[in-house]
Amino acid sequence: MINIVLCSDENYAAYSATVMVSALENTSCKEEFNFYLLTTGLTEETKKKLKNTIEKYGAKLTILNVNTSDFSSLNIELGRFGIGTLLRLYMHRYLPKEIHKVIYLDCDLVILGDLKILWEKQLNGLAVGAVTDLCSPKSYSERQNNYFNAGVLLVDLDLWIQKNIGDEALNYLTSPSTKAKYLDQDALNYVLKGKWRPLELSWNFQPASYTAYEKDYDYLTSRKEELYDSIKKPSIVHFIGPIKPWHAKCVHPLQELFIEFSEKTPWPIKLKTLRTELSPLKRVKLFFKKSKMKRRRKLTKYLK
Repeated sequence: MINIVLCSDENYAAYSATVMVSALENTSCKEEFNFYLLTTGLTEETKKKLKNTIEKYGAKLTILNVNTSDFSSLNIELGRFGIGTLLRLYMHRYLPKEIHKVIYLDCDLVILGDLKILWEKQLNGLAVGAVTDLCSPKSYSERQNNYFNAGVLLVDLDLWIQKNIGDEALNYLTSPSTKAKYLDQDALNYVLKGKWRPLELSWNFQPASYTAYEKDYDYLTSRKEELYDSIKKPSIVHFIGPIKPWHAKCVHPLQELFIEFSEKTPWPIKLKTLRTELSPLKRVKLFFKKSKMKRRRKLTKYLK
């Protein structure tokens, strides 16, 4: 089985459904997909809708309730992220003991490639496989070229447990001297510094990829072809940032893909409805961004 972990509360349940459906729509082995959804709480109606949606593909979904008291004593400023961002750190406590490997996915993704290909990648004795976090040259330099984005992870769960990665990450976050802008992502990078396997950029295609390609950042010179290939044919699109594809102000060139897959769930997103939430001034601003969006969208061959 291909074991896939997501974390969600009631507010993000609809988006987790879109992620899972997009994965199932883009694989030839749906019956091998075994999803685990860690949650701080879902209504019975939402649970039923989620399970029906996934099981109609022949895949399996197990919903696991996480005890929030595990985090109640932690003095961590969560900001816009919420408690859900920490759940992955304790996933080993809730997953069945017979599971030795997982793919972890955020809920702001759309899957366009076959996750079986990602699943079959070797970690070569390392606990985690991940994709480099793309950012400005200055930030990249400060991170010493060794910082990954935690939205997509391939995890050797045995090593995760053996090396106490989840607890070490939480210890880092609760240290008085820690100033973590990206919480668990910063924590995991601290714990796994130099000890993670880089995956191809297409497995976590980030908005910064467009800028990095267009501005020809020096730090990515050796990966320029890989960068272009990831734009042309992303395997996973990651809608990083506070504005998501279900927000009216979203200007991501591939927003329509998330919306397309949401229509195959009980929670379809209607773009026209979203646009009505914008004020006339914001609609004008969006209009002037459309040419840039269209130019970037044309680079992605998936849409053609």
